Amino acid sequence: MQNHNPNLDDFLKIYSQSLLSTGLTRGLDEKTYIPTRLDTALKQDVLQGKKKLVVLTGNAGDGKTAFIQLIEGEAKLDGAKFSLETDNGSKFEYSGFDFETLYDGSQDYDGKKNDELLKTFFRPFEGTKEPNGNFVKIIAINEGKLRDFILKKREYVWLGKMVHHYLEFNNYKLPEILAFINLNNRSIVEIDDEGSILDKLLDIILDKNNLKGFWHPCEPGNCEYAEKCYVKRNIDTFNDNDLGPVVRKRFKEIILALYLKKEKHITMRDIRSLISFVLFNKYTCKQLQKDIDNGKNLLERLYYNNIFNAVEEDRIVRIAAKIDVADMPLPKTENHLYFLNPKSESVNQIFHKNNFTSKLDLDYLEEYFNGKPQGTSDEDLVRRDNAEMYLNSIKRKVFFEGNDSFLQEQYDVNHYSFLPYKYFKRFVEFLKTGQDDSYELRNDIVLAISKSEKIYNEIIGRENVCISSNSSKKIQTKAFYGFKAADFEVVQPEVGNQTRHIEFFPDHIVFRHVDKSASLEINIDLFEILMRIKEGYVPTSIEIQTFFLNLEMFKRRILAKRSMKVFLTEDDTNLFSFEKSVVGKLVLTKI
Repeated sequence: MQNHNPNLDDFLKIYSQSLLSTGLTRGLDEKTYIPTRLDTALKQDVLQGKKKLVVLTGNAGDGKTAFIQLIEGEAKLDGAKFSLETDNGSKFEYSGFDFETLYDGSQDYDGKKNDELLKTFFRPFEGTKEPNGNFVKIIAINEGKLRDFILKKREYVWLGKMVHHYLEFNNYKLPEILAFINLNNRSIVEIDDEGSILDKLLDIILDKNNLKGFWHPCEPGNCEYAEKCYVKRNIDTFNDNDLGPVVRKRFKEIILALYLKKEKHITMRDIRSLISFVLFNKYTCKQLQKDIDNGKNLLERLYYNNIFNAVEEDRIVRIAAKIDVADMPLPKTENHLYFLNPKSESVNQIFHKNNFTSKLDLDYLEEYFNGKPQGTSDEDLVRRDNAEMYLNSIKRKVFFEGNDSFLQEQYDVNHYSFLPYKYFKRFVEFLKTGQDDSYELRNDIVLAISKSEKIYNEIIGRENVCISSNSSKKIQTKAFYGFKAADFEVVQPEVGNQTRHIEFFPDHIVFRHVDKSASLEINIDLFEILMRIKEGYVPTSIEIQTFFLNLEMFKRRILAKRSMKVFLTEDDTNLFSFEKSVVGKLVLTKI
């Protein structure tokens, strides 16, 4: 038997913290490249010379270079004549057009200053009119650098206007010869779209239908470790006809939660790296087989533990550890899981059925279960660590593989109960539909903002955005400026016609004044805090420092408007309104 899968070595190199090499984290990786909307909506227009300038902006790892290299590669296969090929771009003639590409328009290269490179690249766009000629320019560049270079040069009158309007105005329609694409707006996951970038990557790597034969070397006939290998178990779990769709959907929900946190923009490089670590961890066939031979418990390398690994330095894995489903306290469920053997029928019925012949992870779980403390007086540190590892692991397993119907019936929980976001489904539902026809969401946000200002009358707080006139605790009478809730709305963020070229799913809610003079971006963390405040929760000082900066700025912008009503109270119970009547008199009314 071979006992070796060379494809695993390649997939390990996708991970940002790979022990082998990180060579496959950058540029075009043909083995795992997936066609995105850029390919389907833009590639042929570029190759046919319909675009004279394509500008790609975004973070490192967004796939800008990979797309440009794909254009070059396709042209080369079709007979393009290259006059220049460098590490930072190329020049070639194809179908009667002169192409020039620049992989990074924000840096110096080959002894030339950045501005010198850009001046040569953009020369055809000098002047006051749309340029003529058979040429195509494709550049990846930082948006700030594009703004600084083009808008500060007098020679780019026409192009400067286009760049300015694109950057400043939503839905500005560029001339057909231009394509400006901001990959920061691209979403890698969409919960109901099985054709999302995440899904396409999973389809390729998992190779369920064995189209590429990636996992054929892992079959029992080719590897004697097949029934003991966590890599094969992880792959088999996602590919299982019964369990696979459940695990995959919940994996997507975790990735969606990371996306909605907005702590880091998740690039194509990031999601490839994350998938690699979740499915494969970091070890080669030879290394993991040595661990198996030595009898090492490898529970920590199962997919449901990989994704919440708190010691890895990968930037997205580190964020995932912050929303570890094992951290959510669920006493009734935990008591059941803690005291029952993971191989018992009582535990087994919690999980969706599967088609595994091996009990690999249950063997690992049982070893930790049997190594727990023998009683409350048992203070052995190893056994305590075993107990923590066991409970954390089986809770994660329940999140991904648990049967929601059974969990709801027996414990009054479901897999969403394990998330740190009580209002996750409500937040996502608005992002999917953009509908708030009854204004319930708007009014709840209004009430939450009012309560954050310490006004506790539910009716007044829901009908008005109330903002305190003074934060001093020494003042006996509290006053609040009132702004009608009807003057506010909740909407989805806009990216204009960018959706022609990128996959898009909103990552926040916009709460704004109807005149658009003041708006508040609400990510999932702020939404969670606001909804809890609405229910009576008092945020901690750390939560206020972390999540309330944008909220405080929003309140200041609202205070710049004229309030037509002031609310007064001394004891939070008796409330008075102070407003100008239709005849111009100031009227004080007890509410």
